[in-house]
Amino acid sequence: MKGLIGIAAAAAFCIHLPGAFAAEVEVTWLDPTCGYFVVELPPSDEPEKFGLFSARGLPLPNVGDRVSGSMTEVETQLENLTSGASHNVIHWADAKLQEQLVRNTPVQCASKWKNRKKR
Repeated sequence: MKGLIGIAAAAAFCIHLPGAFAAEVEVTWLDPTCGYFVVELPPSDEPEKFGLFSARGLPLPNVGDRVSGSMTEVETQLENLTSGASHNVIHWADAKLQEQLVRNTPVQCASKWKNRKKR
């Protein structure tokens, strides 16, 4: 019986665990042609300082918007504290530099090509 209570308590804790990692962050880069955007992650011991997300629909956040939500889940919902909108998103990757994430966005993201030199 004690074992079942322990398992139930652990399961209840894990269900609420993702909310413990919610953070308020700022959108630092956006490509509206493909719906990908980068946020500056909250300070931590991890070397990664930026996160790459893609919106699963409209509206898109704007550069400078403050959003709040889980920065650890793959599929999550971010609340836009600036506009009041909700964004269903996919968290693709984290990196030390924003440029690393922008460089690895899909080919259909037009702004990734904006600063490239023509050869």
